[in-house]
This record gives sequence, structure tokens and C-alpha cells, in this order.
Amino acid sequence: MSKSNDSHYDVAIIGGGAAGLSMAYFLAPHANIIVIEREPEIGYHSSGRSAAMYIEGYENRVVQDLTLAGRDFFFAPPTGFSEHDLVTPAGGLTVAGPGGRSEVEKYLSRWQPTCAELHPVSPDECTSLVPILRAQWLSAGAYDPSWHNIDVHALLSGFQRGIRAHGGTIRTGYEITRLDYATGQWSIRADDAPLTADIVVNAGGAWANHIARLAQLPTVPLTPMRRTAAIIAAPEDSQHWPLVNLTNGQLYFKPESSGLMVCPQDETPTEAMDAFPYELDIAIAMETFHQIAEHPVEHIEHSWAGLRTFAPDRYPVVGFADQHRRFFWLAGQGGFGIQTAPGLGQLAADIVLGSTTPAQPINVDRFLR
Repeated sequence: MSKSNDSHYDVAIIGGGAAGLSMAYFLAPHANIIVIEREPEIGYHSSGRSAAMYIEGYENRVVQDLTLAGRDFFFAPPTGFSEHDLVTPAGGLTVAGPGGRSEVEKYLSRWQPTCAELHPVSPDECTSLVPILRAQWLSAGAYDPSWHNIDVHALLSGFQRGIRAHGGTIRTGYEITRLDYATGQWSIRADDAPLTADIVVNAGGAWANHIARLAQLPTVPLTPMRRTAAIIAAPEDSQHWPLVNLTNGQLYFKPESSGLMVCPQDETPTEAMDAFPYELDIAIAMETFHQIAEHPVEHIEHSWAGLRTFAPDRYPVVGFADQHRRFFWLAGQGGFGIQTAPGLGQLAADIVLGSTTPAQPINVDRFLR
């Protein structure tokens, strides 16, 4: 691919979240690229609001494979990528309440074969790891010390530096109003001068189908879902606790620098928007937290919401549209976009460069055909 012209690009990536930035990072050494973000800053929506963890036993086997593909990047990033570690140890404690022992056994049977450090723990061991857990509530648990926190700011900043170091362009505050294809290239229009590109990448997150409609192409079944989180005051000596996750999917909480982050694990279908928390979702989270933990919640210090966009099968949507081989989908990263960013970004770049093809489980053509 070429590396020239201030207004024409080999590849225009629409969306400045983890998906778009990671792909751009791996493409920039080989092509003249631009990342276009409608918001005034990078990672404004889902990526910037993620409580990101590196968890190898997460969601499904496809997500696990994409996570493992980026393992070396997280644990030994390229020289100069970041001044700080991208990941720090955290651990993950998965617990069940009364009558939930079978849920833990099911969880272990699903993930133990591929997660070497995952093992069952007794209720006493659970309360030793996280003392505020109510002993009378616990029935069983599983612990995996391999879970790590991801420094989202360091990751996204490193991607941006790498893109610019290889001559790539990042443009914020550029809201696209038209996408037209003619004479072998895309015209990308906003309120000011248009850009042109040979290939357009749709990394628009919750807005991915909006971008497809601008290009007059078929949409795919993607659903943005609201996810809520709140910060409460933390007990002393809680910073070394692991993330605590309920097997029934109703809550998780984890230490944050400013307290404990509590999440009801809500997945409420919504329109693409600047998401905000609902008081009811926060109230549900606090009620569940009170049932499982002996720690008073006097007030909510901070709360927020983000959008996680899923395909029906909860696999990413990747590849060139069957109807237009110069329109590339990179969407549907759900709640795993940060932890799969290096692996999926490299894969997407390789597909555009022609060195590989997307595996069937994630290929966009599973919907478009």
C-alpha cells in the first residue's frame, strides 16, 4: 500500500475506540491510514468507560482465542509502547450463594481445561481472600490468580503514539455525514473538506450500523447494551482483593484506586447514545451487594454507564462486506474489546493487508449472506 497524499488514505478507520486504534496501530507501518473519531477525544464511549480486565476464561472460546493472541503484547509490550506496565495482578474470585454449588462446578468444568490456575476454593478461603463476603451466604467458589487489571489509558495512549510514529493520522471531532463510493475510492464527508480512502473500516462500536447505512450497505444484527457501574467507599486494605464475580451474573465488584467499583452486570438493549446510569440499576446493584457483603454503603461516590455492543452469538463481527469488498467490519466486541484489542487488531490488519482471512465464527458474512 502507498504512503502519500495529505487528503487521500489507503485505509480510513471510522471509530477511535480500542478496536479502531488497535487495528490502526498494526496497519500504520504498512499503509497510509487515518483514524476518524466523531467525539472530541479518543476512547470516549465504551473503551474509556471499561473496567478492563485480562481474563483468559471469558465469554466463549472464540473470545478466549482472541485474548490469548494478544497475551504477549500485554505482558511484554513492544519497546517504547508504554512507560508503565499494561497489566497488573488482580485475581478473580467467582462465587455462588445458597444452592449455587452446581453453578461453580459448571463454571469449573467449562474453563479449567484451558485455565491452568483456576481451582475450587471453600467458603472459608473465599472470606480469607475477601473478608467482607458474608460467610453464611457463600456456598462455593472458584479462584483464578491469573486475572489482571488492564491500564486502559496506557494501552490507548500507546496505540496512538505508535500510529503517529509511523505517519498515521488521528482526527477527532469529525462527524461523518456521508459515505460515497465512486471511481474506486470512498469519499468521506463531514461539515468541512472531504477525505478519500481506498478502504473504509467500520469500527464504530454502538454506531456501526449507522456507519453502514451512511455507506448504503446492509446492516448486521448488533445490539448496544447499557452497562452500569458505581464507586463506593472501600474498606481498609482492600486494594489487594481480587475481583469478585457472582456465578448468576447479577453482580461483580473490584478494588479501584478511589474505592470499590460495583457493577450489576446489566445488559439493557438501547439505542446508540452517550450512555448514562439509571438510578434503578444502581439501586439493584447496591441491594445485591448488601446481600453478599458486610460493608455499609453510605453513599455513591461516582457512577457511570457505557455501551457494550453484541452480535446475537456474542462473537465479534469482522471482515469485508460481501456486498462491498472495500468496506471492512470491525464491530461487536461486546464487553471484551479491551482484552482482545491486540489480538483482534493484529488479525484485522492482517486481513486488510491480505495475509489471512477471518475465521468463520467471526466473519461478517455469517450475517450478510
